[in-house]
Amino acid sequence: MTPSVPQAALVGIGFIGQAHLEALRRLGVPVAGVLGHEESYTRREAARLNLRPYASLDELLDDPAVGVVHQCGPNDVHAPQNLRALAAGKHVFSEKPLGVSSAETARQLQAARASGRQTAVNFTYRGYAAVQTLRDLVQGGELGEIVSLRGHYLQVWLLYASDFNWRVGAPARETRAVSDIGSHLSDLARYVTGLEPQRVQARFSTLHAERRRPLGTLQTFASGGTETEAFAVTTEDQASLWVDYGGVHASFELSQVAPGHKNDLELEILGTRGSARWRQERPEELDLSSRETRRAVQHKDPAHPFTHYPSGHPEGYPDAIANVLRAFYAGLSGAPDPRIARFEDGHAAALFVEAAYASHLTGQPAEVGATLDVPA
Repeated sequence: MTPSVPQAALVGIGFIGQAHLEALRRLGVPVAGVLGHEESYTRREAARLNLRPYASLDELLDDPAVGVVHQCGPNDVHAPQNLRALAAGKHVFSEKPLGVSSAETARQLQAARASGRQTAVNFTYRGYAAVQTLRDLVQGGELGEIVSLRGHYLQVWLLYASDFNWRVGAPARETRAVSDIGSHLSDLARYVTGLEPQRVQARFSTLHAERRRPLGTLQTFASGGTETEAFAVTTEDQASLWVDYGGVHASFELSQVAPGHKNDLELEILGTRGSARWRQERPEELDLSSRETRRAVQHKDPAHPFTHYPSGHPEGYPDAIANVLRAFYAGLSGAPDPRIARFEDGHAAALFVEAAYASHLTGQPAEVGATLDVPA
């Protein structure tokens, strides 16, 4: 990175905020400070990280040193805080989901277009070199015409009723598994194939109608304390989705209560000449198959811009985040990098999630709205 790179500030310093900070420091992007959910927590974490603690969003946005706001807070603050950051003239790099509804994402998309600022959404899995290679294979016609898609995103971290995270307490009008991990799978499928989802049929289910939560604050993926209270769960633990991409059909499975699956994201593209599969837990490999040949494993391309170490030197999740951020910051002084997700893609994900939720409620397929419906 060059000395002209604007300074960043982090809103939210939990699990994903720490991941952003690590990547920014690796890239040499200066970080001005952090804002947490509560002042004493912010001061404690800022001191530990040797950064400035902001007492409020107003103080952060008033800091002339801050050029980019990294939105790493809970889902419900993304829209109002991103809109304020854009109004203050800041670039915005937001965690997904961009908003808890397509109305929120549409407002942000309009604001981003009007602001002239650069915006992006962190769909991290685009940052793997193997995903970029998969996209090139699919859209270059190596697999022939796309016949169908299949995929899943399976996790185990919420298997027990005592497992808690702030996402579990989301209100009934929101989804959880579909929004949290299904949005990653839907973006991956849309990005790799270039196909837009037309309609979705979905079935949600909840393993635990009641869970227990700790009395106090708990960070994502952290272990809870001993004092807990019961609460009703109104969001889904798992979902089955059947998606129509205009004649190309997909079958997707999502679960946050799947024993034996830590962070098992998989997408397979089946074509008229062959198939290709990518798995996040083996991120440097593509499984390639055809009728005429045996199954083959293709490793990451050592010449790809998202590859930074020789073959046999694994690159994983932190490296993918760093790739996405590297591409975003490089685009601040020129044209946006088309390999990373923008607010348009965040809006597309929200439309997909809403269609899945509507289908679950009615038991019928639901149409997916078009991103082009948002006025420029």
